Amino acid sequence: MMRVLDKKAMPDFMTTLWNSWNNRNNFTFRGKEDEAQVIWDKARTLSQEFRICNLINDPLLSTNPTVKRWEKPPKGFVKINFNASVCNNRFGYGVIVRDEDGFVLSCGRDFKEVSSVEEAECNAFEESIKLACKLNINNDVIFDTDNCCLVNKVKYQRTYITIIGTRIKECTKAFVKFKSADLVWKNQSCNLVADLICYKICTEAYTCFFEMDYPLDIHDAVMCDAI
Repeated sequence: MMRVLDKKAMPDFMTTLWNSWNNRNNFTFRGKEDEAQVIWDKARTLSQEFRICNLINDPLLSTNPTVKRWEKPPKGFVKINFNASVCNNRFGYGVIVRDEDGFVLSCGRDFKEVSSVEEAECNAFEESIKLACKLNINNDVIFDTDNCCLVNKVKYQRTYITIIGTRIKECTKAFVKFKSADLVWKNQSCNLVADLICYKICTEAYTCFFEMDYPLDIHDAVMCDAI
């Protein structure tokens, strides 16, 4: 629909739909119904007010949106990006650990037999914590993921009385191993290297962990983040 209508017609169409829906609700719950001409007049007025508002005020959504990308952690922090993906009826995960300068401390990938995407993301979170402990990282740590459901489960873990909820609680208990730790949601464009590692495990289907000797394509992606 948006490909057919121009920029002026589309707001008129949407406001007409909204007023029609509102009129239906008024009829259903209040027993009141407007004539079609009245609905159109309301929609046209609302659309005009919307255009005037956009001319007077700054738009809520910028017409020149900035491209979000990975950001270096604060001084003294380590940032760990992780992700999970479906690979040939199995779930694989990818993780990369970088310091305050964007220097890669470690990265890797592995397959795990799990039963759901939810469990796969939880497993990736667990493995990220294990990797941080294996590297003897005990200072401030930021765990980045583009899975908002996992972040919400950590934030509201008391309400998730499930097996996954129990595993997430164990993950947050492991935060005591660090000076401070937090799980943060980031846009997918900020998690590109972890996504690439997941993609590679889907296409190459083997487990590996790297330190300084990571593959060239991962190196190029890391450099794009750092520049």
